[in-house]
Amino acid sequence: MNQERHVVFGTAGHVDHGKSALVRALTGTDPDRLAEEKARGMTIDLGFAFLPLPQLAEPAAIVDVPGHEMFVRNMVAGAAGVDAVLFVVAADEGVMPQTVEHLDVLRYLGVTAGVVALTKRDKVGPQRIRGIAAQVSNLLSGSPLHAARIIPVSAVTGDGLPELHAELARIAGQVATHSAEGVFRLPVDRVFTLRGVGTVITGTVISGVLRAGETVTCLPADRQLRARGLQVRNQAVPRVVAGQRAAVNLADVSKEELRRGDVLVTAGALASTLIADVRLALSSQAPRALAQRTRVRVHHGTAEVMARVLLLEGDALAPAQSALVQLRLEAPLVAVAGDRFVVRSYSPMQVIGGGVILDPHAPKRRTAAGAAEVADREQLPLPELVVEALDRAGASGAALDGLRVTLGVSGSALQSALNELTAQGRAVGGRRNRWFSAAAVRDMEAAITARLAALHAGAPLKSFVQLNRVTSVAAPTAEQRECLRLALESLVGRGAVLLASERLRLARYQVQWAGRFAAAREKILAACSAAGIVALSIEQLAAASGLSRQDTQQVLDALVDAGDLRQLAPGALVQSQALARSREAVRKFLALRHTMTVGEARELLGASRKHLLPFLEWLDREGVTLRHGDVRVLRPSPASGSDA
Repeated sequence: MNQERHVVFGTAGHVDHGKSALVRALTGTDPDRLAEEKARGMTIDLGFAFLPLPQLAEPAAIVDVPGHEMFVRNMVAGAAGVDAVLFVVAADEGVMPQTVEHLDVLRYLGVTAGVVALTKRDKVGPQRIRGIAAQVSNLLSGSPLHAARIIPVSAVTGDGLPELHAELARIAGQVATHSAEGVFRLPVDRVFTLRGVGTVITGTVISGVLRAGETVTCLPADRQLRARGLQVRNQAVPRVVAGQRAAVNLADVSKEELRRGDVLVTAGALASTLIADVRLALSSQAPRALAQRTRVRVHHGTAEVMARVLLLEGDALAPAQSALVQLRLEAPLVAVAGDRFVVRSYSPMQVIGGGVILDPHAPKRRTAAGAAEVADREQLPLPELVVEALDRAGASGAALDGLRVTLGVSGSALQSALNELTAQGRAVGGRRNRWFSAAAVRDMEAAITARLAALHAGAPLKSFVQLNRVTSVAAPTAEQRECLRLALESLVGRGAVLLASERLRLARYQVQWAGRFAAAREKILAACSAAGIVALSIEQLAAASGLSRQDTQQVLDALVDAGDLRQLAPGALVQSQALARSREAVRKFLALRHTMTVGEARELLGASRKHLLPFLEWLDREGVTLRHGDVRVLRPSPASGSDA
């Protein structure tokens, strides 16, 4: 497992409490990059800076977010993917509406590490600082940030900055490391164009690794794009990994074709969804209970999507309570199990709750049965969740990396569950780390045998069926071919299906000879037996059988499949017993005479050169004879040690 320590801090706090000034004082970088921000003196969109810390091999990233209520959507997008928070409260104003709202956002996004900067300490006295610190401490009590240190600072005088810097360094050394395993995911938070470079996106890598030159899928548009170049802190790098702030130069796409909320993922690994089962917690600050089918704004990663809330437990969700909910999304969302999200009311736009994704690709549920299904799923052990996911994937199966991300588990935990399921006979691993439930393989076996039975019934004289005639119906997509291979392997291993090269048949199937076809069979075999090694034309055999040329060909194909006729060369069919008699005659002749010319063979078998040569070449292929110039001799047995 490849682990590297990369840390992203996010700011949070009310408008005009000094977040950007503090970032500027800590890093020397002005995070306000827009002309409008500089003109208004207020952060509108996301800003970025980097802070060198002794615990890290590379500087920590800082995402500066807007504090004004009009730009909460931008704040939530910036908070997605942060490891810890620099929570800012101005000492001259104290706790304000967006202070509380931003704390709720951090709670729902699962941010548990951080420090509180009590800014503008140069504007107030010590007593005021103590009072606001107590107010903040009371606000944080019971929240994930209850243990966060509160440090008074001034971006103007520099007071408190060394202490704040030291605390940020301590936090950076303690946050969990990011694993580079699994599917690459990067929610896009910014799109722009650079002259001479092209289209560039930025974002925080949530998981996995991306290397320069690799192809990624851009969701939800499901478009394949090439990562032409990668940068971290404005420096070109060969790869970017989980936990890093990254810029990706994408080839063959314009700025207008991308937007904040898109997600870059490992090519083909994930799909967007329109229905998700979640556990939703309603904020204690929510103005009212959440009613059935309420329209809300769902913030996930850097995306904002409208959705209807289908309550699976009761008809209303009260403030400070949580419930199982199905989100019916109005636009595609790229989510995996375990992801966190934030919910804002449709109007007025305020944070009212958040939660965790349980099933990102859920079936439509009804409240009565749905609640029990989701509740049961919440309690299921990992192996049962894996089987459920594989059952849902069906014959297409699931790639190992995609399965890991969809379920929101580590690679080692998933492999352990798959090993257990394999031992129980409930999961089957295929090529290229693609997995199937045993039920999906059984269903494919049933599809194969049903297709074979139908083809046998439609052509009762054919013993074998071309494999592609089964594949085209039972496994029409490329993903399903691996399931078909596993199912065929099982059927052949059990002796239920016979496979010969690219042809197969049900083992129990016997050619159905009846009526005129049964009579024609006997006539054709008799004619071929009398002809010996002289191959009769299809016209001659049609005349002998009394069938049309087409029906005669069906009979001949069936006789070849059954082994009653042997094909010596294209169009040269000989009755098997006649072939055996002629072979034995040649063997006896050579045992006495040692060599045989074509002329001698013609006299022995009474066949013209035209019919004789395919037979003699067949004897060579079968290992009966060896050709030496113009004569043939018996091929010696391996034990003789002779080559002649």
